[in-house]
Amino acid sequence: MDTLSTLESGIPNAIKVFEELKAKGHTPIGIRLDSGDLAYLSIQAAKMLDEAGFKDAHIVLSNQLDELVIWQIITQVREEAGRYGVDADALVNRLSYGVGTRMITSAGDPALDGVYKLVAVNDGKSWNPAMKISESPVKTLNPGKKRVWRLYDLREKAIADLVALDEEEPAKEQAICLHHPFDHNKSRTLAISQLSKITPLLEDIVVDGQLVYDFPSLQQIRDTREKDMQDLYPGVKRLVMPHNYHVSLSQNLWDLKHTLSLQVINDDQ
Repeated sequence: MDTLSTLESGIPNAIKVFEELKAKGHTPIGIRLDSGDLAYLSIQAAKMLDEAGFKDAHIVLSNQLDELVIWQIITQVREEAGRYGVDADALVNRLSYGVGTRMITSAGDPALDGVYKLVAVNDGKSWNPAMKISESPVKTLNPGKKRVWRLYDLREKAIADLVALDEEEPAKEQAICLHHPFDHNKSRTLAISQLSKITPLLEDIVVDGQLVYDFPSLQQIRDTREKDMQDLYPGVKRLVMPHNYHVSLSQNLWDLKHTLSLQVINDDQ
């Protein structure tokens, strides 16, 4: 509601229009708030609409919204609504959000970096591992042809992704050692009995120039995304200071990376 005064003119005028629509047999849909303290204005708008008999009218919020702003609005509504005699839960369920700018422009991360690096060379018979060495451990590549696996604990929650060499089968091991990708001092070992399942994350799309993949429907993509989110612990998903979800290297991949690094260092000396 882009007016001079939302509470003194905007909403009162909206209520007048609602009453006229109601008298003609129409059901008013709702109002939009587009500036100011959206949480406070939502509470006051709900109070005024309720008192006028329009408890079902929606309140749509907009203006540079993203997930953090929406979370802050909901938190403020839950803290303040009661003091004005407004049911916080009912108001939260009544709110809708117009998210536009922050979605279209990818605010905060305007570009998705992606760089191809050589990690294996095919000599016609097999893949030979290769890697780029960098002064920064973060930029040193993980060599060889690889697969990625997701590990689930006994509560069937995802706890880590494991990057392993192509020939490895983690589920057949008695224990799985997970190495930090570049920190030599960080690793942990999980007994296979501590895991409920291990699933592969990579699928072939094209093999020898031929499509070998059945593309899912939009609904199937939504369902997969929802299932993947449910598989994560809440601490990983929270918006403020979330836990890190670990992506680790297998013991064999870690050993290969270390061996090739030493070879390069020795060759340079």
